[in-house]
Amino acid sequence: MLRLGLGLTFFLASILALAIPAPAHAQGGNPLIERGISEYDELRFEEALQTLSAALVRHGNTREQQGQIYRYLALTYLALDREEEAAGAWRSMLAIDPAHEASSDLSPRFREFFGQVRQQWESEGRPGRAPPAPVSIQHRSPPQASRGEAVELSAQVEDAGGRVAQLVLAYRHGTSAVFRRVDTTREGNDYVATIPADDVSPPLVEYYFEAVDGGGLPIASRGDVAAPLRIAVPAPGGDVTSEAWFWIAIGGGAAVVAGAIVLGVVLGSQGGGDNPQGTLVITIDD
Repeated sequence: MLRLGLGLTFFLASILALAIPAPAHAQGGNPLIERGISEYDELRFEEALQTLSAALVRHGNTREQQGQIYRYLALTYLALDREEEAAGAWRSMLAIDPAHEASSDLSPRFREFFGQVRQQWESEGRPGRAPPAPVSIQHRSPPQASRGEAVELSAQVEDAGGRVAQLVLAYRHGTSAVFRRVDTTREGNDYVATIPADDVSPPLVEYYFEAVDGGGLPIASRGDVAAPLRIAVPAPGGDVTSEAWFWIAIGGGAAVVAGAIVLGVVLGSQGGGDNPQGTLVITIDD
């Protein structure tokens, strides 16, 4: 009987990660923008909001991309009747692109709302966006959780400019559901939130932390909707190779397809005794 130890598990996970191409955003650009716009166009507003929020706090956005993200965030917030956040996003977009006008193909309600936001912004002297003080979120992810047991998570925020109004925990079971969002509670220097026991089940739980400002706009994250943090939730009595999460590329969210990786296990014992030994053979084909 082959027993896979913890060290071997990490070794295999590393090999699998290397065998799968890196996510598209590693090649330059920000693919979350196009994805968020597509979700908005398909009226999947909750998903669009999560994706665009992640896009906004990704490093390397150009000024034009920032303006585009704020514009679609404003549209998405307004579609969800979240007018305060919609106004904040539209004002941020105007600070980047002062000449932008609401498109004529928007509904009269949208055009009227954004017109009022512009008037207010202009009456205040068309304030711009000063370079913001950086915000960082410190958090260590637990490697594993027990099925049916709540998971308490904590994080610390470095916020020299006092920009963070709330730290939000977004989580989901598995890899395909829409993330649920809960506000954290401040306990001393820690922000704490709990993933309920009912949502902790095999094969894994995904989550991320997102810091938002007083207007509800995202300003920093630890993980995000496209590259969430993960906690393995082993099935009772199962070995690691039978777990679905074992075959998922970390951060990429794509399963290993047949033919890309062939995993062969040769079982046997050498010399008898209480310590049977096995040989694990891994073949990676391009």
